[in-house]
Amino acid sequence: MFWEYQIKGGIVLAVSVLLYVLVLSNDSFFKRNRLWLVGSLLLPWIVPLITMPVWMKKMLFTDMGAIVPVHTFVSVGQMNTNTVQATNHFSFSIESLGIVLYGLISVVFLIRLFYGYASILSLKKSAECKSYKGFSLAVLPDSKLGPFSFFRTIFIPKELEKSKESQLILEHERTHCAGWHSIDLTLVECMLIFQWWNPFAWWLRNLIANNHEFCVDNIMLKNLSDPKDYQYSLLNIVRGQGQNHLVHNYNQSLTKKRIIMMNKSDKNRTIHRLKGLLLLPILTFSLLAFTNPKQDEEVKVEKKAEQTIANMLDLQKYIARNVKYPVKAQESNLQADIVAQVTVDKNGQVKEVKIAQKRQDNWVKIDEVVITAYKTSGATQINAQVGLKSLEKETIRVLKSLPQLTNQNWLGQKLAFRFSFNLQ
Repeated sequence: MFWEYQIKGGIVLAVSVLLYVLVLSNDSFFKRNRLWLVGSLLLPWIVPLITMPVWMKKMLFTDMGAIVPVHTFVSVGQMNTNTVQATNHFSFSIESLGIVLYGLISVVFLIRLFYGYASILSLKKSAECKSYKGFSLAVLPDSKLGPFSFFRTIFIPKELEKSKESQLILEHERTHCAGWHSIDLTLVECMLIFQWWNPFAWWLRNLIANNHEFCVDNIMLKNLSDPKDYQYSLLNIVRGQGQNHLVHNYNQSLTKKRIIMMNKSDKNRTIHRLKGLLLLPILTFSLLAFTNPKQDEEVKVEKKAEQTIANMLDLQKYIARNVKYPVKAQESNLQADIVAQVTVDKNGQVKEVKIAQKRQDNWVKIDEVVITAYKTSGATQINAQVGLKSLEKETIRVLKSLPQLTNQNWLGQKLAFRFSFNLQ
């Protein structure tokens, strides 16, 4: 279940990112694109938990129940117990090892997130604190660092604060703060704690950071009389420093892309506006494949079906699903036929289960149930009575768990069951 949820979430994320890159990424509707990208952060956690409506499941998927015949398994076979135990132990160990490794790597990314926060707080403590238009301004003594913002604080090197581009830089970072872009980046980092293995999660992180820059550039251009000055200022402050993963980085390749997007004009704006609306049904139907296809109504129907048994076929199916060959009897290579008397009241409820020597003529005879298992190598010599008791206990356990019986021939009667435990 854990791995299924992870894989489904990863595929949902991949579908959303690919649709964005192929259809929306080159448009200048940056606010709409931001909503899409932030939605892509949330979808992987929500979609696998959504249940698909029955009518939609029937429309999208073939009803396998209509073409696959139902088989009744009255004879229940098992593998060698030692083999079963070894296989289960091996599977458990592999799965546990995978979860442990996954958890350790996730912890590394969690520490990485905390370290990023701690580094920024450390920078702020070492900086000269001022204010700028309602936001905190931290002037950094290290000239190697580039300007950035984090939530409500603008960070700028002392060297750049005194430069002629300082006003444009401060306005740029103030716009980041006003747009609460740090929330998006923090959400991406939280996603990477769980989806670190998914390349689309890393791609989404870059797409969101790029979109933030496009949004800010778009706002800046609307408020400037000469857009060219702003574009030149971007080129002047590009530097090759490494910077915290929780903030936006200035780099040459992104700056070129930003300048291209600033000079881009969308002539068919109506078509571009409709793109998002047209993609929603495509995205919806694509992601439905990764929802939980079992609707609550179907679960209720199945539970209701298990709560009543109306015929011999249903009775055999119920017993076959629930009966097990006792380990003690199997390990000692014990075989036996167990006859049980089941008293059913007039409402179809099982009132009493007794082990009998043989079936009486006045009891309603139920078809024999054969439970088959494989002999074990190196069988232990245990008391035969202990093994026999385990067979009797299993018979009583299964029969006592029977749901309500609705067959009129069984109501108010004593039913005779014969369980044949055989080893091969």
